[in-house]
Amino acid sequence: MSEMKSFIEETTEKMLKDLSTKELRERFEKGEWIKSLWDAIQESGLTLLGINEDQGGVGGDFEDIFAILRITGKYAAPVPLAEVLYANHFLANQEGEVKDKLRVVQFEDGSGKELKSVPYARYVEEVIVISDAGYKVVNLSRTEIVHKENLAAEPRDTVRMSFQTEIKSMDSSYEEVLEDYTNYLALSRVAMMTGAMESVLALSIFYSKERQQFGRALHKFQAIQHHLTAMAGETAAAYATLAATSAAYKTEAAKEQIAMAKIEVSTNVNVVAKAAHQLHAGIGMTYEHELHHFTRRLWAWREEGGNETYWSDQLAKIYVTRKESIWEWITNVKGAQAHAGSTI
Repeated sequence: MSEMKSFIEETTEKMLKDLSTKELRERFEKGEWIKSLWDAIQESGLTLLGINEDQGGVGGDFEDIFAILRITGKYAAPVPLAEVLYANHFLANQEGEVKDKLRVVQFEDGSGKELKSVPYARYVEEVIVISDAGYKVVNLSRTEIVHKENLAAEPRDTVRMSFQTEIKSMDSSYEEVLEDYTNYLALSRVAMMTGAMESVLALSIFYSKERQQFGRALHKFQAIQHHLTAMAGETAAAYATLAATSAAYKTEAAKEQIAMAKIEVSTNVNVVAKAAHQLHAGIGMTYEHELHHFTRRLWAWREEGGNETYWSDQLAKIYVTRKESIWEWITNVKGAQAHAGSTI
């Protein structure tokens, strides 16, 4: 964690609170690119966070990155900040320096003429296409883009290319870069889901105090208190999980920690979103109420970066390759050291 983490969080919180509003999100869903929001993010240096100054960045580390992505999720900011950050890091590592642009990374499969589910392709300038042969930087102004969205109405477009671009070699293999990106994307979604859960909880608490039933505020009813308590507990657990996993990022234990975090927080999402919609009842199902800006993102992000099934499989592969049994690993003792009553 860098020394400027608190300052970065405070600055980002203030900026997004002012700029990422319900009205702005609705304009975005109608097809408007919110340039003012992205310009403010870019001018603040957030897109170059975690990159050394001698490489064109602003310093900081990955704990700072995941901290601001939590705030991005908290305000449901309709921007590809997580994806742009990774793309900039990739170029800085490969080419030694980076110039700030609206760019994302995509992995090539099939013929190489079509890229599917490219984040915000209709708005970005470049896509870094990674394949077995290396990587190439594709200018999207020369491509055909088919508009598609995820459940949260975030662009996940198809890009069709009919021209050749110079391929550059990579320092790592395709498989290594793909695994690195998958780990990053999973933890970025954990961070963003944690932030979105905070807002869902805040909206639910506000509504329970404002709405009355049988002459009493909703939060006075025990059933509603149980709902709110469950939501608060899951949100707090997600926050703690994010903090621990962010600290372990890029260590030997990173993949295992990320797997557990993505499974845990994705499960929390289901509890929080369902409880919020039950509490809000009919009004929470309307487009006019902003609850769906967060719950739709929770459901969409739950599937991105690997869902619970994917990460459960990854976790199982990690465990079966260990010499110790799962019980020995959990308790940190060998069979001969087991105490009386142990199940070893």
